[in-house]
Order: sequence, then C-alpha cells, then structure tokens
Amino acid sequence: MKKHKFSVPDPLILALGLTGITMILALAFGDALRPGLAGVADVLVCWTEGFWDLLAFSMQMVLILLLGYMLALVFGAILVKKIAEQAARTGSAINYPLLGASAYVCMMVWHGGLSGSAPLSVASQGHFLVDTTGIIPLTLTIFSPMNLVSWGALIVLIPLASWFYARKHEVSVPVISDAQATLASVERPANVPEPGNLPASASLPSQGTHSFWMPLSGALLLAGSVAYAVIRNDSTFGLDQVNLILFALVLLAFPNAGALGEAADKAVKSTTGIIIQFPLYAGIMGIMKYSGLLVVITNWFVSISSLQTLPLFSFLSAGLVNLFVPSGGGQWAVQGPVLIQAAGLVGVDYAKEVMALAYGDQLTNMLQPFWALPLLGITGLKAGQIFRYSLPYMLVGLVIFSLVLLLF
Repeated sequence: MKKHKFSVPDPLILALGLTGITMILALAFGDALRPGLAGVADVLVCWTEGFWDLLAFSMQMVLILLLGYMLALVFGAILVKKIAEQAARTGSAINYPLLGASAYVCMMVWHGGLSGSAPLSVASQGHFLVDTTGIIPLTLTIFSPMNLVSWGALIVLIPLASWFYARKHEVSVPVISDAQATLASVERPANVPEPGNLPASASLPSQGTHSFWMPLSGALLLAGSVAYAVIRNDSTFGLDQVNLILFALVLLAFPNAGALGEAADKAVKSTTGIIIQFPLYAGIMGIMKYSGLLVVITNWFVSISSLQTLPLFSFLSAGLVNLFVPSGGGQWAVQGPVLIQAAGLVGVDYAKEVMALAYGDQLTNMLQPFWALPLLGITGLKAGQIFRYSLPYMLVGLVIFSLVLLLF
C-alpha cells in the first residue's frame, strides 16, 4: 500500500480557510448581524472594515518583514559560509543539521524581543487597541522581570541542550567546493543526514564597488533617530522606530545600491507569501469585531479561566493558533482583541496577556516550517533535518514559559 507523505498546506491556503471558517461562525453565532442573506452582506462589510482598520499596522509589519529579511540574508549567509569554510580548512567535524537548528532556535525568542509584533504594537502611538489598553511601554513587556527571567533561562538551557545533542549524534567534516560553492560530506556515517548543497540563491549579494554614501547615510540616520528621541525625551518605542533603525542598519550592511537592490528583490520574492496574508487577517479581525463574534468567543474564554490560569490558557491557545497563522503580526490582529478583552474581564494585567500571546506564538515556531524557509534556502538543509532537533528545544521553552506565566 502506497504511503502518502504528509505536507503542511500553504499558509495562504490556511489564511483563506480561516477567513471562510470565521465567516461561517459569524453567521451562526454573531449577534450583530441581520438574518438571512442580509447577514452575508453584513459579514462582507465587516471584512472591509477590518481591512481599513489595520491598514497602517499591516504596512508597518510588511516593512519589518522585508528589512529584517534583508539583514538576515547578509549575516546568515556570512555565518553559514564562514563556519563551513573554517570546519573544512581545519578538518573539524560538525553536525550540520544541529548547527542549522541552533540558528533557527532564535525564532523561539523573537516575539519576546525587540522585533516582537505584539509588544511593539501596544507600545506604539494610536495602535488599534489603544482605547482598551492605552500605551503599554516596553518596560512592562519586553523588559519586564518575567520576560528577562525567561530570557536568562533560555540562554542557559538551550546551549546545554545543544551540547547534549552534539555529544550524542554523529558528526562529519564538510568540504567546500570553490567552483560550485556546495557543501558535501567526507566519510559521513550512514546514519548522519545529508547536509545538502548551499544553493546559489543563498550566496551573498554581489559586492561591486563599495559606496561611501550608503554607510554614511545609515550612520547619520541611526544617530539622528537616537538624538531625536533623546531631545524629545520620548519614551515610546514602537513599530515605526524599529523600522527606522532596521532601515539604517540595512544602509550600513550593504556596500552599494546594487547589492541592496538585489537583496530587496530576494526579500520580496521570499516574503510575498506572508505579505499578502495581512489583508486576510485584518478582515478576519474585522469580522470578529463587528459581527459580535469577538464577544461570544471572549465570554467563552472567560468562563473557563481564572486570574491565575488565563495567561497560561492564552499562551497555549496562541501556540496552537500560530500553526495556522504563522505571521506574528497577523496573529496579534486576529487573537489579540479576544485575549485583551478576556484579560479586562478577568482582571489580568494587559502587559502579561500580551506576553502570553507572544510566548505561544514564538514557541511553536519550532514546528512551523514557514519561517524556516530562509534558513533552509541559505543552508541547503531540509525541514525534517532541523525539526528533529528543534522539537526538544520547543519542549524546553514550553516548561520555561509556562513556569514564568504561573509564577509572575
């Protein structure tokens, strides 16, 4: 009997499917819709209202995605190339899939860091939940004692897990082919996965002539943004500020406009699949908000939660939702209003609820193949080769995040 290989549906298909499911649920349970066919028209109006409500937020997230990918393309490619070259030159044996998984584990801390969609959103002026939460500064989310403790625990335990796996699994010496820029394995044991080839698309953008003006512009922009914040004594640090810093770093990282344009082209091609999902998630949020479905879901969530358990339940539900909504910004748009309303009714601190969603979103990235695509493209590894190591990392994170949410 022929076995069928399981594959994860395309994230865009999942977004379309979630849109359809949300429309059906709104028609069935939404208490703000007219009956019959008029209700269908109401749902479509709700979708368009959500799209326009989150237009600014969607554009902010698109910029973060593109600029962040461009930086990752440069530094990730350099790191992979240099490690492989050094191992080949010295005859050092490495576990290449474990190396890839160790690089990918950063996705388990991103939403609790300075690129986190939810913490940065609620710290921004005029964010879409400002009437409920107000401005929540980063000192209460990213730099809160709870989050700093989780960071510290991960910094200690994740390297220990990597060290343990490095001792238990076979390693091999990579060989670099200057002609083809490929990674191969010499005398690799049969039970060691094929490292794979480093594809041409993973190479660094062409260098060409180094421009003096680009790094100078980046340095001036970075210094100017910092000076402006200091002079204004502005304590808010949101999505706009992050985009400005990322753009300055991009100017500093690339030697000339040609290299920057080449990286931007690759970034657009690689992130288009997630960018076009933002209107769908904005529409889902609009349907939930304006149809009355948001109130129904919130009341159910509150009915099974208490002051102590709501953050934990929010964390676990966010981990599940992330498997279907891989975008952190999209997930915050869809799930954030539900969790914030529930937190207000139960009495949970809004900042803690924001971080509960952030923890859940970043945790199951260890099983979410979408965000691994840039890494796989750079390293030539296959998803299964890194996920065999990232799953134990996820279990470590599950314990840490659950404990900090219960103890703080």
